[in-house]
Amino acid sequence: MCRLAAYFGTEITLSQFLQEPEHSLIKQSWAPKEMLDGTVNADGYGVAWLSGTDIPSSYKNVLPIWSDTNLDSLGRSLSSRVWLANVRGATPGQGISEANTQPFIKDELIFTHNGCLKPFGQEIKSSLLDILSNEIRAEINGNSDSLYLFALLQHHLLIQKSLPEAIINMMNDLRIICSDKVSALLNLVIFDGDIIHACRYAINGSCPSLYYSLGDDNIRVASEPLTPNDEWVSFPEHSLVSFNNTGVIERYKL
Repeated sequence: MCRLAAYFGTEITLSQFLQEPEHSLIKQSWAPKEMLDGTVNADGYGVAWLSGTDIPSSYKNVLPIWSDTNLDSLGRSLSSRVWLANVRGATPGQGISEANTQPFIKDELIFTHNGCLKPFGQEIKSSLLDILSNEIRAEINGNSDSLYLFALLQHHLLIQKSLPEAIINMMNDLRIICSDKVSALLNLVIFDGDIIHACRYAINGSCPSLYYSLGDDNIRVASEPLTPNDEWVSFPEHSLVSFNNTGVIERYKL
């Protein structure tokens, strides 16, 4: 399991996003309150943002976030209007590597996943690979379930007209593939260049926690509330919500 967070609004520093909140993602890496599986998220972390040219960039480290000596200087020097981050608790058998560390980027797309496919064996891998084109298969450069989910989303984006449609059809595929044999915990946060899309979903299991908070000029999404004094709203189970930088655009039932 993992913990994730996202921000979209007026420009803030990485430190304001990742380090300063009372229940920051750093704290959630070693003291999560609502994680369904595991106790710490010490298997690396990553952060992605929009640069000044609105091109996604990322920084990843396979060490625990609390041990990264570069984070303080990065936190002061980097600023953006869009941030996504993930602290990783690796599923056994899925290696600790930069390739497996989120968020993942493809063109203008930034993707992060909290959850797991369990068991993530050869049968479900083969079922997922059978759906994908050779080009998308070749881009899977690690062995994590999250990478396979990102590949499946890219497949549907080649077919569907919008990202919400792609997510909905992705979940339809997963329901068929998982049947009653595989538990799939599927919290996703995705930035498509203009909008943040976040879903809370599970197949044959309980949905992981996911919240959002609407500020005057920003929205935040997180696995657990980052602050005690803001109005954090729990996502309904089996739902998808799309946000711009001022609030909710659309809600979907999955």
